[in-house]
Amino acid sequence: MIRIVGVQRHELPHKEFILLQNQGSLRINLKGHLVASDTAMVSSDLSFAAHAFSDEALVPPGMYVLLSSGCGEPRWSRTKEGAMIYYTFMNRTSSVWNATSGSVHLLTTQHTYAERGPALLLR
Repeated sequence: MIRIVGVQRHELPHKEFILLQNQGSLRINLKGHLVASDTAMVSSDLSFAAHAFSDEALVPPGMYVLLSSGCGEPRWSRTKEGAMIYYTFMNRTSSVWNATSGSVHLLTTQHTYAERGPALLLR
């Protein structure tokens, strides 16, 4: 399971980030996860203080994801300690989390069901 392990609010978007970690025992696809502030959750306005991951990155157990508010290209890299970390970006020109108050939440993907035609009846 991916969890938020740190939030760095800053007035400059390239110095502001959310740090996530896969604390489970399986690789997890980042795509479909959503990070949102209390403000976005209460107002149902996800246009500013929220980010939906579209990255098809598989995050191994124990590894990190750093979501920067600033601009950049997604990439895998290593920390000074040698751990793998995935850098991804919101590509904003102004800070996001510094402009909000309260908690930041991570919503994970859920299994969905889409009807695909007539149901089979088994007797």
